[in-house]
Amino acid sequence: MLILIKLAAIATVVIFFQTGKKHGENGYKWALIGFIGFALGFAISMTVIGETLISVVVACIVVYLTRSQLLKILANTRST
Repeated sequence: MLILIKLAAIATVVIFFQTGKKHGENGYKWALIGFIGFALGFAISMTVIGETLISVVVACIVVYLTRSQLLKILANTRST
């Protein structure tokens, strides 16, 4: 299970970095936000639920929602 957690965290960092760079933002800042979101989502769900696989899925859902919210905020700031 540990390898699955590490792979999901690495994928999160890479996806957030590429998304940030693609939209002309600081990729490192986006990657850090994504990693913190993943870590918090995983830690909180692991504390509440206690099941590793479910916690990884919950953390990935949190990361997806965080990314979509960041993109929405970016689109709103560019349109004004």
